[in-house]
Amino acid sequence: MKTIKWLAISALFMGLFFSACKKNEDNDLSVETTQQIVVSSEDQTTAEDLFEDVDYQVDEAIETRGGGGNCPTVTADPDFQTYPRTVTIDFGDGCEGPNGRIRKGKIVVEVTGEIITAGTSRTATFVDFFIDDAQIEGTRTILNEGFDDDGNVTFSRTVTGGKVTFPNGDVATWEADHLLTQTEGGNTITFFDNVFEITGSSNGVNRNGNAYTLEITDPLVKKSLCPWIVSGQAELNVMNKSVMINYGNGICDRKAILTLPNGTEVEILIKKWW
Repeated sequence: MKTIKWLAISALFMGLFFSACKKNEDNDLSVETTQQIVVSSEDQTTAEDLFEDVDYQVDEAIETRGGGGNCPTVTADPDFQTYPRTVTIDFGDGCEGPNGRIRKGKIVVEVTGEIITAGTSRTATFVDFFIDDAQIEGTRTILNEGFDDDGNVTFSRTVTGGKVTFPNGDVATWEADHLLTQTEGGNTITFFDNVFEITGSSNGVNRNGNAYTLEITDPLVKKSLCPWIVSGQAELNVMNKSVMINYGNGICDRKAILTLPNGTEVEILIKKWW
């Protein structure tokens, strides 16, 4: 997902160093607390982004049966006409795909039926799967929940046992329980024009061993053709502190605003930190 998914600690500290170098008597925002907020923000939004990338890869592979390229190779067992079926998306030893990312290993998807049909699901697991040398583990399930009161298709999305192992060996865990409401693209056969509003929550343990939770307070908006969340807001809680993440105003860019407990606002740019 967008913005501080790849948050650089140095970028935040440059703006906060003098105000955070001692405790604020009103909100007890110490340097250690600030650092844990930053690390949790990085790990939370990185996990979001990586699993959003998985969603896109699964949709593209299944809807286009691999897109006709050399990588990844996409196979189905027993075949593409039968349900249920197992679809294997194999990136081999690595190939560059959308947004310049290098993916390697396999995504294995259990498909119960056409995803446009209520009650059908796609469940993805991973076999030695990496995005930009970060290993992804866990189970990601999308279930068609049918129409809401406004006639929009809704999907539940859960991530269980989510784990990201970074190239330096650090580990962050992540789980999520989301509801996706399709607001655009539901009347076309392609997935490229899809737009979803995302609500729900997630939680994890950052790479320093600190637990955190996140609650979406204003629906996050994800467009298939934009690699980042374009708008919405979420509240992140770590070490008994709450920070707000504002994902923008609809523009497809790398920016977001992180508001710290002392009211300091910092513009965040996506930056791969590992």
